[in-house]
Amino acid sequence: MGSESECVVFEGASFPTTMSSTSSSSRKLLLLGNGIYDTEIHYLQIKFYGIGVYAEADLGQHLKEWKGKSEGELTAEDSAFFPSFCKAPVEKLAKLVIIKEVKGSQFVTPLQSSVRDRLAYADLYEEEEEEALDSLVEFFQKKAWLTQGSSIFLYWPSPSRLQVSVVVGNEVDGAGSWKVEVEVGNENVARGVQEWLFGPTAVSPSLLKSLASGVLRLL
Repeated sequence: MGSESECVVFEGASFPTTMSSTSSSSRKLLLLGNGIYDTEIHYLQIKFYGIGVYAEADLGQHLKEWKGKSEGELTAEDSAFFPSFCKAPVEKLAKLVIIKEVKGSQFVTPLQSSVRDRLAYADLYEEEEEEALDSLVEFFQKKAWLTQGSSIFLYWPSPSRLQVSVVVGNEVDGAGSWKVEVEVGNENVARGVQEWLFGPTAVSPSLLKSLASGVLRLL
């Protein structure tokens, strides 16, 4: 997958405003929002990674009921907007850029816990889900360190599939190209990773706000 030259700089990282689909270079994914995952440690606010979210422009056709709503209505605790976003049958991509160096195992542990707990709560965590999630965990555990500037690509060709790639350091080329390194074909796990990023209790509240605004502009 490649990108165009125009970029948005967020938290020191570049996010192309459009990226080409893996299915066709003529199909574009639009940058809809940016956010950051950070947390307070010993009274210090530590930034871990910046996030950019992309989707096909056709997304608007599947979220028409939200046209004319406010950002507050979309991000309200009882809103169905983000579940609708996750279910929309369009290509989506999340690009995560590492700000604070972290081990691959440290990065994937909260993702694993979130997905497993969500699926277990919904009584959807069976042997197939465990195997699919384990394959994702093992992939990240093999990445000894994700250094500052490393990029993680989470790509959903459809809501039921997830493709992942990691580019360590500042090795993303001028076109932003990357290749699929692992694929998760389990629908529940693929959706669970979307909900980890875009669910009501997602890792980045700032991303949810920005994404809601981006979708409203698209509508």
